[in-house]
Amino acid sequence: MRRRDTILLAALLLLLRSGPALRAAEGEPLTLSEAVREARDRNPEIQMLRQQLQSARARAKQAPYLEDPELVLQFGGIPLSNPTSLNRADSNTFGIRQKFPFFGKLGLKEKIALQEVKIMEEEARAKEREIISKVKMTYADLFMAQKAIEILREQLEIMRSLIRATEARYQVGRVTQQDVFKALLEQSEVMNQLIVAEEERRASEVRLNALLSRPPQTPIELPPELDVPDLSLPRSSLEETALANRPELRGAEQGIERAQRVYDLADKNRKFPDFMVGWDYWWMPTDEMAKNRYGAMVNISIPFSPWTLGRHNYEVEEALAENRAAKAGRDAVRNMTLKEIGESWAKVQAGKRSVELYRQGLLSQAELSFRAAMAAYQTGRVEFVSLLEAQRALREARMGYFKSLVSLAQNFADLERAVGQEIP
Repeated sequence: MRRRDTILLAALLLLLRSGPALRAAEGEPLTLSEAVREARDRNPEIQMLRQQLQSARARAKQAPYLEDPELVLQFGGIPLSNPTSLNRADSNTFGIRQKFPFFGKLGLKEKIALQEVKIMEEEARAKEREIISKVKMTYADLFMAQKAIEILREQLEIMRSLIRATEARYQVGRVTQQDVFKALLEQSEVMNQLIVAEEERRASEVRLNALLSRPPQTPIELPPELDVPDLSLPRSSLEETALANRPELRGAEQGIERAQRVYDLADKNRKFPDFMVGWDYWWMPTDEMAKNRYGAMVNISIPFSPWTLGRHNYEVEEALAENRAAKAGRDAVRNMTLKEIGESWAKVQAGKRSVELYRQGLLSQAELSFRAAMAAYQTGRVEFVSLLEAQRALREARMGYFKSLVSLAQNFADLERAVGQEIP
């Protein structure tokens, strides 16, 4: 029996070191960089904003053009007795009209349209950063589920070996039946955790496929390791970068400039008139002395008339309020940016320390504790419950390490979103 116990111990330790390799699907693993690139190219939300941006650019190019000219056809003095005889009309008029805004108004409209394009460009950049952040977080969730399945399957194999050994020891009276029940109960707990982990893996696959615009049930295989960049920049440097480059802030600045142009245009509309210029050709078939004549006209709007001045004043008031709102929105985005960077930076720093703690001691200590408990159990120096506790502690330590690693990766992705660009 002692020889068989030694062989069992060696087999369990070998299983602990290697573990079964889990493969979610056939083919090459999907790396994080490939997932990000695929999201940029195929994500429907990003594609929608890109098409809307193209629409806005085309709309902005329309701004400097004048309105369509108008053709005028007018027939006057046609006898009712012969309503289709234009030759008996007193005058037939053929003309053209063209509206001209006051000098500078078209230029302001063009600048407003260009500012709207710049705002949409920043919105598209912000959406892309948001989608990339979601891809990285979902990728990390899928990695965690994959590792949890690997660990739990490995632990399940260990538990099955322990159950066989405990049953054999029970048959010869070296342990009680209660130890067998405890081992079976622990096995059921591991199996339940495995079911939850497999369900989480399927859910993470569906979420990641949606972000990559793939069919929901497409299987995804991930590499065995999760690479997390090392954050070496101080928080002050990240804040400076965010204040200069974050798309939401740049879009808010463009919004302020647009609001100022809207105010300038409203002020011009209140003070300066618009024009309509026209030229007419008159044909008078009944006047033999002067059949052919022409006429010219200039219409001038009166924006400061008593019955329209109020509307223009309210347009100016509206533009001023929009300007103040744009500045307040910019300040709100700035404060939010600094808050998000501070929170994410602190979480990343804490995550780095947690991962290092697992790597430098906790994992090896948990493994050594399990080995010692196994050896002591084989010699009868500890109870079976101590072995189960050591085995559970090892499982929790390995799970804790990967949870810390995944949390670090997700907090880093959130920090990049707050900064508005990839962090080198």
